[in-house]
Amino acid sequence: MPLNAIAMNKKVSCKRVRPNARFEDWLLHLCAEAKAKKSHFEPMLKEAAESLAKYPLPLKTASECIILKGFNKKLCLYLDKCLTSFNENALSDYCENRGRGEPSHSTRSTTISPIPSSQHVTRSISNSPLSESFPSLGFSEPLEINPSSRTSNPDSEKSENVQENVSSDSGPLSSGNKKKKGKPGTYKPAHRSGGYAILVTLLEQSKLNPNCSMTKEHLIEKAQIHCEESFVRPKAGSMYTAWSNMSRLLTKGLVTKTRKKNAEYSLTSEGEKLATELLEASTNIPTVNDMIFNDIPSTSSSTSHTSNSISNTAPKQGSSTSQQQSFIEMKPGDFDIILLIDKNETGGLKKRNDPTIMEFNKYPDLKHDYRSLKVGDFTWIAKHKKHPEQELVLPYVVERKRMDDLAASIKDGRFHEQKFRLRRCGLKNVIYLVEKYDKNKGLGLPLPSLLQALTNTRVQDGFKVRSTNSLNQSVRFLAMMTKRLTIRYGKMTLRNGGEEYDDSDDMKFIVPQAVKLMTFEYFNKSSAKTKPLTVKDTFIKLLLQLKGVSVEKALAITNRYPTPHSLIVAYYKCDQQEGEILLASLKYGDQTRNIGPALSKSVYHLFSSLNPK
Repeated sequence: MPLNAIAMNKKVSCKRVRPNARFEDWLLHLCAEAKAKKSHFEPMLKEAAESLAKYPLPLKTASECIILKGFNKKLCLYLDKCLTSFNENALSDYCENRGRGEPSHSTRSTTISPIPSSQHVTRSISNSPLSESFPSLGFSEPLEINPSSRTSNPDSEKSENVQENVSSDSGPLSSGNKKKKGKPGTYKPAHRSGGYAILVTLLEQSKLNPNCSMTKEHLIEKAQIHCEESFVRPKAGSMYTAWSNMSRLLTKGLVTKTRKKNAEYSLTSEGEKLATELLEASTNIPTVNDMIFNDIPSTSSSTSHTSNSISNTAPKQGSSTSQQQSFIEMKPGDFDIILLIDKNETGGLKKRNDPTIMEFNKYPDLKHDYRSLKVGDFTWIAKHKKHPEQELVLPYVVERKRMDDLAASIKDGRFHEQKFRLRRCGLKNVIYLVEKYDKNKGLGLPLPSLLQALTNTRVQDGFKVRSTNSLNQSVRFLAMMTKRLTIRYGKMTLRNGGEEYDDSDDMKFIVPQAVKLMTFEYFNKSSAKTKPLTVKDTFIKLLLQLKGVSVEKALAITNRYPTPHSLIVAYYKCDQQEGEILLASLKYGDQTRNIGPALSKSVYHLFSSLNPK
């Protein structure tokens, strides 16, 4: 400080020049290397170096840099490893000098030396587990320090002498880029991806007919069973399907295209070689179908329902009465468990590329059939092998809803009406299968409202709610349920009794000697929307239109007052105060809760103006 400034009592400000010189030098070296290699990490490293240069306070560890721009956790951990290696290097040099009797550097010079020896840094960091996470930062190898970095300490001369033998081509960014690029011209699609499915399907076709090519429609139909993604429906939030991989296969010279209009595709010699390698590598990889159905005994070839059958074999009209009265008994091993799919869940049975049909075709061992279901979207039947006209419905029904469809059904009132019909269908186990849609955005209703509706469905209605992320997961869930029901009911004797088996807990595997089930025709006809409704059923549907009335509350009211006339007569005998609380003490649901005065008052004002005659 100048003496004349002190004599004049002037304020003198001091500013540190590079308070974190060591960290700055390491970052500047990384920036230079990233720029030379044209790495996409250059902007991040440049921003980190600039923010660190502007920071006026010294930082003891690199972990404190997390508050600055451009720093993330992995970069801070990397710099901390460099600092630890540098301190160990300085300590070893100090001890070595003391052992030889040489004068040691001052404490200040030891602590501010900005550049560690690259050999020490490399040796200490490469042996640590942190080096395994460097590729996520773009650093697949430990840091190496450039000898041209700025130094302000005599110790750096020793570092420069050591670094002369280090190759500049082995830097972290260069090795990371080499690893990312790989060998030029090599392409190997992932297992069960779009490219994999196309190559394997064309290979199978070439084995059947070597000189035959495939059209796009035929190729998509055959390739879908080898692919997890859909060839016709893009993922939520994406514009690409599994067919989008065809452009890459054409560019790589693995597939040839004959003409632009009505194009046909076939494998090249390189594509056939790659497809053979993929097919051989996948022989030991079990498919989802194998993992689900590999331990189920195979049935006889005479079984009428196979996995790929798409038929419309509804029971004949006019036979329900005789079938319901006739005695049906199915011994273990005499029947198959078949998944029934509502036709309305598909775009039509004649549409070969329907996503739902193509998803179910991925499971060759899944016995399924397409019917017109009056309630629910999926259910299971036990079908006799020798007498296929004998069909008994298992006590399980599935209602599938996509999140946008759920919001629409709540807005137009179908939500409560469908739940009411599911409760009255006679099948005890109702599963509400909900699929996410487009990251659950733009659904038409707030997401919390939809989640609350599903919670009410689980708690108040007693349904089992299952959530999936896509149609693929929903079909997988149904396939696993089919296997589970096959194991569960395969050892039972099934009989028709017009009522469902009392199976309150589907997690228990108690096997009774005989189970009474209803026939499929009786189930479907009794669940039809067009069947004549009783006065009580109409009264229940009327009450459900009121805000706050659930199925349990409507049933509690109609159990006490089966018809609107009986309720109006009860109101006619009461004054206004008594009428408003007439229904308040009625119990509903399994928890026997009261309906409450608010809802009782709403019902009273709806019916009290009517005069019984």
